[in-house]
Amino acid sequence: MANEAINKKDLNLYENDTIKPIVSFGLITDIHYTDNDDRWNYSKTFLRRYRNSLKLVDQACNYWLNAKYPIAFLLQLGDLIDGLCSTDKTSEYDLNLILKQFRNISPIYHIWGNHELYNFTRNELLNGPLCSFDTKDIEPAHYGTIQVCSNLKIIAIDTYELSLLSIEKTSEMYNQAMNFLRKYNQNENVNDPSGLDGYQQRFIQLNGGLTQKQLCWLQEQLTKAESLNEKVIIIGHIPIHPNAGDELALLWNYGDVLNILWEFNNTVLAYIAGHSHEGAYFYDEKQIHHLTLQAIVECEPDTNAFATIHVYKEYLIIQGIGRINTYRIDLLK
Repeated sequence: MANEAINKKDLNLYENDTIKPIVSFGLITDIHYTDNDDRWNYSKTFLRRYRNSLKLVDQACNYWLNAKYPIAFLLQLGDLIDGLCSTDKTSEYDLNLILKQFRNISPIYHIWGNHELYNFTRNELLNGPLCSFDTKDIEPAHYGTIQVCSNLKIIAIDTYELSLLSIEKTSEMYNQAMNFLRKYNQNENVNDPSGLDGYQQRFIQLNGGLTQKQLCWLQEQLTKAESLNEKVIIIGHIPIHPNAGDELALLWNYGDVLNILWEFNNTVLAYIAGHSHEGAYFYDEKQIHHLTLQAIVECEPDTNAFATIHVYKEYLIIQGIGRINTYRIDLLK
């Protein structure tokens, strides 16, 4: 069961369990709120119901606020508002509107996706309500850790630290990102994957990567966790495994991150992401779970997409609602 979705019959065993979780916390991603009419996604496969996302966030919060076991915090994995807000010049207003939907759920840890970077500069994000970590030694990057309980930690990574988004074109980082991208994508429009095959299609502007500095930090954090016998869940906006999302929605240097995670495969339990709106799940060869959550914005009007992680002594239950399945992850591999 450790590498499969739990069916509804098995889930009832956990829901009716008299054992209280050590802690529970929420997961939600790709809300994409904007005051715009519905429109098709880029592949014309799902409608993006922008205004409906307000209602779905409200439903998710009602669920969490009335749950048997209240959540201690919420992880919001990016793309809280849509890039159309920038076009409409309503970014700040729409951000405040969607944040109000979360009511008194606190704290909320925010990950930055590409749409945050379409709407705001990194400096604006670092000084606004979406900054969730102490960044004084790493800015303009945004990553950090969350201590869930004594033996479980969350490591949040910045999957757009190496990026062309929301960065001055004269900066060293922009040149570094463009030079990296141009090794693979020669198209005039660097958001165009034409001519790129398979997972090479990830080399477009809407994705990003980690710098060497952040990769070293990640390795240091996992070394520390291993020495303390802690288990770790890693979160980021962009998936890091080719089997955990769309070919177009994959971290530029996913191999570098995977190699680090695989070095600590007895410590790392899972990597959880958004960005690839249809969602995916993959249990890799090093026994690490890769869960990509389905997007709120592409939900049908009568469904939803959010999850709660319940932490027990020997396992985690990721309890999905709506489009998201439910999974069990054993703490001992």
